[in-house]
Amino acid sequence: MARVELMLRENVRYLGKVGDVVTVAAGYARNYLIPNRLAVKATSENQRVLARKRERLDAEEAARNAELAARVAVLEGVVLETTERSDENGHLYGSVNASRVAELLNERDFEISDDNIRMARAIKESGTHEVELHLFGETSVTVTIEVTGDGENRDAAMAEIIAEVDAQDEEAGETEEEAPAEESAEESEEA
Repeated sequence: MARVELMLRENVRYLGKVGDVVTVAAGYARNYLIPNRLAVKATSENQRVLARKRERLDAEEAARNAELAARVAVLEGVVLETTERSDENGHLYGSVNASRVAELLNERDFEISDDNIRMARAIKESGTHEVELHLFGETSVTVTIEVTGDGENRDAAMAEIIAEVDAQDEEAGETEEEAPAEESAEESEEA
């Protein structure tokens, strides 16, 4: 089987990066790499041109990696909070899915699309959950989401309301008791 030596003009997955000299099957070179302008013959002129292109691409990749590292540093430790409708046991009536997580992140000025959020399944219970964000390539970060159900605290809220009503009733009862006592004092002064 004939093998051909070529230089890559573009990064080719599983084969190499720009400027790499690769040895491939003649048919792969003839039918795919050369017609799609992904590779050229390995000559000294092509080597010089592709070396400059490789330097430029490496500089761009280093800048992108620095930007990604900065985004990871900012996103690490982020805690998102949301309140969703739920029953008293904390089971959500709906769910917190990738688009809702993206919405929460965008509210805090992190530009993330729901395509970058990796969730095995939507969150259907209140509590603390971790969600993976895919940033670029193999770079990802995990954020924490605290989901609170508005129905969970109904008993506590009802007890609080009842306590307020009882307190108001007690205050109203005290003022009614003071009023008759004052009237009887006025009546005794008149007599």
